[in-house]
Amino acid sequence: MLTSPKIAIAQIAMHWTTAENTASIERAMNFASSKGAQVCGFSELAVTGFHREIGREARANLVRPAVERIRALAAHLSLGVAVGAPTFGTDGTKFNTHLLIDEQGMITAEVPKRGLTDPEATFFARGSSRPVGSIQRLRCSAVICREVTDLDHVRSELPPGTVDLIFVPGALRQDPEMPRTDPPEYVRDIQRLAAATRAYVVHTNWPNALNRPEESVDAGGSVVANPDGEVLFRLPMQESGIGIFTLGERTFTWHPQ
Repeated sequence: MLTSPKIAIAQIAMHWTTAENTASIERAMNFASSKGAQVCGFSELAVTGFHREIGREARANLVRPAVERIRALAAHLSLGVAVGAPTFGTDGTKFNTHLLIDEQGMITAEVPKRGLTDPEATFFARGSSRPVGSIQRLRCSAVICREVTDLDHVRSELPPGTVDLIFVPGALRQDPEMPRTDPPEYVRDIQRLAAATRAYVVHTNWPNALNRPEESVDAGGSVVANPDGEVLFRLPMQESGIGIFTLGERTFTWHPQ
């Protein structure tokens, strides 16, 4: 793996349409590259947004051209990208997938979400694998949103030594039905995931909620943990921007967007 890769976390605002989200992704990629980043991570379903209009936006004729634009820009910038987008089976099924795109614009892994909520499962099919792909010579995979709670299963798929970096894209927040804790339980889950897999974990959280805007109060705060399970830092809460850091370090630069 690279000894000190520079990584960008694009904690950028969700929009209602694929066109708006793709334009935001491209702006973030260009900005990250201008700051020397070699890898840029985005959140769950970053291409379409994850909201009540997902049925309108998760269509192949919208998503596939958007993904091709992202791949072309990744190759142009020599920038690795981890980005969420629907993918489509030959039988018409749809998957909530995290795409790992290397610095040549090639998709090196498609990681479909298995841990769907009941509402999600009415629209998306459950994934059945957790592949590993290479980005900038880093072995990478993804654990999408609430899958982070299923530690035993993830550890069986990604035992220590399997990967260097795990992306955790999602919209994780404090459980409103439980007493508030600091850190929130999902941060502890991320710490446990890092320690169990002996990998760096880069969490890419949405900074806003569209279906229920009041839930934005607990949004953002993307987390980075090291292979010992230590939190290296958290990005700002409720803010849209790009955090750039060198893997392994405890500091980052924050660029509001």
